[in-house]
Amino acid sequence: MTRFQDRLLDPAPGMLGELIRFPLSAFSLPYLGLVRLRILAYRRGWLKSLHLNLPVISIGNLTLGGTGKTPIAIWLAEKLASNGIRPAVSIRGYRSRSENKLTVLTGESGTADPGLVGDEAALIAQRLKSIPVLVGKDRGRSGAKARELGAQVLILDDGFQHLKLGRNLDLVLVDGRNSPAKERMFPRGKLREPVSSLRRADLIIITRAQDSIERLERELKSFQPDSSVFKMRYRVIEDDKISGKNVFAFAGIADPEQFFELAQSLPVTLAGKKAFSDHHYYQDFELKGLAEEAKKNNAELLLTTEKDLVRIRNFKTEIPIRALKVEPDFFGDEDKIMRLVINKLKEWKNAESA
Repeated sequence: MTRFQDRLLDPAPGMLGELIRFPLSAFSLPYLGLVRLRILAYRRGWLKSLHLNLPVISIGNLTLGGTGKTPIAIWLAEKLASNGIRPAVSIRGYRSRSENKLTVLTGESGTADPGLVGDEAALIAQRLKSIPVLVGKDRGRSGAKARELGAQVLILDDGFQHLKLGRNLDLVLVDGRNSPAKERMFPRGKLREPVSSLRRADLIIITRAQDSIERLERELKSFQPDSSVFKMRYRVIEDDKISGKNVFAFAGIADPEQFFELAQSLPVTLAGKKAFSDHHYYQDFELKGLAEEAKKNNAELLLTTEKDLVRIRNFKTEIPIRALKVEPDFFGDEDKIMRLVINKLKEWKNAESA
């Protein structure tokens, strides 16, 4: 999203924001009606979901913007692989040249071009070198290709709303700072579908969680009592390369403030920061401007996200650019989550062999 859209969809927009947003309420009601009709059509069988001869795990959310789907998709793929299960990842590649076709990224593909496949797909492929990443909006086609490549499970990145493809487990992410029950439907707010859709969730993960979120857990459980609820925060890895340095942070992601807050929590001095629109493709003059601003503030390096760094190619500057590498931290519940996932996969296997 652009920074204007961020302000427009801010849960606390202020009086001016409310005045700007109020006319959009007229469009939210028909949008909600269409979404509910679509969900009903799939539930009643008027629209058919494609069921692959392959178990499917969907990672998604209820709202627009980032809730950590891509880092969790990477984490889950790595965990499945370490348990001897061969995964593949399906991602749409939104607004990339691969969105309307199928592009397969493997360890032999080399560094993926974010212009071709999108920055998120390029990052996933970079982190999961031995795991196939299938880019394209036709998830059924991606699933068939995954099976052809020997995958034993397909992970859908941002798949909760993709009802066209059946799944064996729906993992839904909820931002721990903003209860979806207090959100409004798009375009008045960030909700892509009503909160009651949590009834489809098998497993809910509260991202950016603090230690005390019992109230939010109760709210979520009221919509889906049978779902397991876990907490997640980000853990920085390989921070020894930036420890003790003066850094200038910049990011073009859905929630740059979260990145800046994470940077401030590290043993670094934050000399300055700048936010760009989500999925922003940096021009050389912008990067030169960032380097000059960093120098004025006595910064020793430019600090950004992994997703931003894949969009910066072949740029040389006297101030080095480093990405803050993070991974999900589930407050010690990683094994519990994986047991639930693997049990679901065993259920599918037993049903197939029955």
